[in-house]
Amino acid sequence: MRGFRFDEDYHVHSTFSDDAVSSPEENVAAAVRAGLATVCLVDHVRADTAWVPRQVATVRELARRAPLTVLSGVEAKILDADGHLDLPADAHAADLVLIADHQFPSESGPLSPSTVATMLHNRELRPGDVVVRLVEATVAAMQRVERPVIAHPFSLLPKLGLDESHVSDTLLYHLAMGARATGALVEVNEKWDCPGPRLVAALARSGVHLVAGSDSHHCDSVGSYPRVTTTLDAADGVPRNREPARTP
Repeated sequence: MRGFRFDEDYHVHSTFSDDAVSSPEENVAAAVRAGLATVCLVDHVRADTAWVPRQVATVRELARRAPLTVLSGVEAKILDADGHLDLPADAHAADLVLIADHQFPSESGPLSPSTVATMLHNRELRPGDVVVRLVEATVAAMQRVERPVIAHPFSLLPKLGLDESHVSDTLLYHLAMGARATGALVEVNEKWDCPGPRLVAALARSGVHLVAGSDSHHCDSVGSYPRVTTTLDAADGVPRNREPARTP
């Protein structure tokens, strides 16, 4: 796909995250070995996270000495339908904020994937309504932070028993216009193999800035993109559709 760069990795976790094993130093060394031009060291945060200033200072010191661009990032889940994020007050110190669909953003707060899957099974929720809510909450979240990145778009859907076929062209367009309006980057994620070719093609044709993210939790996978490569190749073959309506 024209303009897409494989010499970047916008989603690399370090030991500041409780589920990663490689240090920031090990991740930067791996990025250098992989020939990357840019790497973003990203770690999971919640509202009560206290180490953001220390993580940012660590990354800035590495950036000062590294032969590539090194950015700091925090990854937070969308909490509700209004796009509030599970962020500490000092999250603005990071270079980028990754917006993640780890849980379902209901009107009353985040619901676990298993809870929503049960509600869908019991017909308490409809697939179309779930997807509309997810897209609208994501667009709202983009508007709440500076320098947003949409991490692994629609990774929640398989956990609910849904997939991207439930996302209409109109909703894809709504997401794309939200990203363009806010300047949000949108990640093509290696670990979760999302978004799929149809969404990638729709975003690219709408002028959204797509970036690669390994979602690495170990330095061995920094900058490695076999799934992303396959997705981008397939997206090049997705036929162009007529521009959909502007509202979901």
